[in-house]
Amino acid sequence: MISSPSHVVIVGGGALGCATAFCLARAGVRVTLMERDALGEHASGKNAGNLNPIFMSPPPLVPLALESLRLHKILADEMTPLLGGPRYFLEPVRRILLAFNDSELAEFEQIKPLFEGRKDFSARNLDPQSLRALEPHLSESVVGGLMIEGNFSLNGHALTRALADGAAKSGAKILRAKVRGVKTISGRVAAVQTYNGDISCDAVVFATGAWVAEIEKWLGISLPVKAVKGQLLRMRLPGEGLRCDLTCGINGLYRRNQNEIWVGGTQEHVGLDETPTDEARQFLLNQAARIVPEMAHAELLEHTAALRPMTPSGLPIVGKAKGWSNVYIANGGCNKDILLCTGIAQAMSDLILSGQTTTSLHFQNL
Repeated sequence: MISSPSHVVIVGGGALGCATAFCLARAGVRVTLMERDALGEHASGKNAGNLNPIFMSPPPLVPLALESLRLHKILADEMTPLLGGPRYFLEPVRRILLAFNDSELAEFEQIKPLFEGRKDFSARNLDPQSLRALEPHLSESVVGGLMIEGNFSLNGHALTRALADGAAKSGAKILRAKVRGVKTISGRVAAVQTYNGDISCDAVVFATGAWVAEIEKWLGISLPVKAVKGQLLRMRLPGEGLRCDLTCGINGLYRRNQNEIWVGGTQEHVGLDETPTDEARQFLLNQAARIVPEMAHAELLEHTAALRPMTPSGLPIVGKAKGWSNVYIANGGCNKDILLCTGIAQAMSDLILSGQTTTSLHFQNL
């Protein structure tokens, strides 16, 4: 626990780092946010922006995921007057899980109970006729679907920049700087060292995503985070775009920006390689055309790749680094990093300012 006035340095300018900077700055804390690249340049800016707290969440994560969605709605209301208008297009979205055979259709009966009794959420079966009334673009091979309502979506890159701008308007300082080490005194980090000089601090938060090797070396700790490469295509469908998000397994078509469609996704263990590949692009194109045949003729606008920080449990790492009195870790948001950034940032702010949090927490132990 630290007392005001305090200076907190945050290393990492993705959604987690920017959200934490925003929370702390709004609480009156002096904040310096450091990012070696452009804000939101990596995983936070290269994703479909799904805010999907229940489906494909480990059960222990669901309370935090639901709380994070609630905080996103509050944040959007705060951001509009602070930044002079909506910036990142938070909106409700309908998602249809698709089945191409009876086996996939049967899996819906295991998914539906996850939504029962959940306020503002629902899941209902759709037969082929109802599916095509909702989404005329669908392949004739689809034999059924499960409509999920209650989720939201947003523009991840725009959210990250909005959080940074909100933090700056609340007094935070944002630096583009590469950290080269830390200066320590008796189990504390006294300063964060950059190639342009040292910046003293009362506490430091490392929110560096998949890049943890240097932090482990500087602090003498082990972080259970592995980089998983995910590739996406941003495309435009001629004529009317999709009416709903469409997914089958880990592959999906996500309706964004009117008639744009994000096509995902892949999961590859290739170290820190962020290079988009021809193989992944062809795989994603094939999967997209399987779901919506017209996607074979859609315009490819962008092919992106990013590294997502994954933990073995699927739970994020949030808390004080072992053996350090003023060092905090915020990492491991996995595929739900954009969703969880609000809940994790609130929890991190609470922990730094009071030593405890009321946020619903189930985190990976440090």
